[in-house]
Amino acid sequence: MSSTILITGASSGIGRDTALYYAKQGWQVYALARSADKLAQLQALFPEQIVPVVVDLTDSAALQHWQQQLDSVIKFDQVLLNAGNCEYVEASALDLAAFERTFELNVLAVVSCTKLLLPRLTAGGTLAIVSSMAHFFPFTRAEAYGASKAAISYFADSLRLDLADSGIRVCLIEPGFIDTPLTQKNDFSMPFLMPAEQAAARIFNGLHAGKLRLRFPRRLAYLLKTLNLLPYNLRCKLAAKMKQT
Repeated sequence: MSSTILITGASSGIGRDTALYYAKQGWQVYALARSADKLAQLQALFPEQIVPVVVDLTDSAALQHWQQQLDSVIKFDQVLLNAGNCEYVEASALDLAAFERTFELNVLAVVSCTKLLLPRLTAGGTLAIVSSMAHFFPFTRAEAYGASKAAISYFADSLRLDLADSGIRVCLIEPGFIDTPLTQKNDFSMPFLMPAEQAAARIFNGLHAGKLRLRFPRRLAYLLKTLNLLPYNLRCKLAAKMKQT
């Protein structure tokens, strides 16, 4: 019997490339996203391996309905909660709606998926949650996005602690800049930009190795960790200077 993974946000970016990577390895992939057309295109590449699931993750009732309709014998060896979005805001006129949309998908939808899918994980299965390195260092206009990723990273680490005796492994994935439709909207330099296909391979290999945390590209992780070692006042001054460049 082949192994089975569920991936959210599978219609584009990291989710899509990871779904393809797993399918190439012979896994059964449940690909969740809102776009029926994009999921159909994805399934056409591996019709035997990929099962498309059209659902809005921010609609907890719809997600619960799908989960309840799913055959009770279906279990997942891995669940990858990858779906997320980024909206930049202006400090002079903070857009509360942007914060609400960002936290709804990046945080609340992850918690909702976790609640519904934990019982579907096999014994010894892995729950992987995608956050971001964005919360390592203050970046301009990233108040909503960075705060949401800080929240979900803490959620994953705390959840791991409380599931320690359950046999479920929780892996926190904190990527840097990955070349996806989301980052292609950015109008600033993105150091160490990594192709999504490479990110997918890092995720597959890391989860297979039983890692509890994945950070890539490593060079960016080392750089941001080094910046965090600076005295707080100096760190703030450096962040302000970076904003001006």
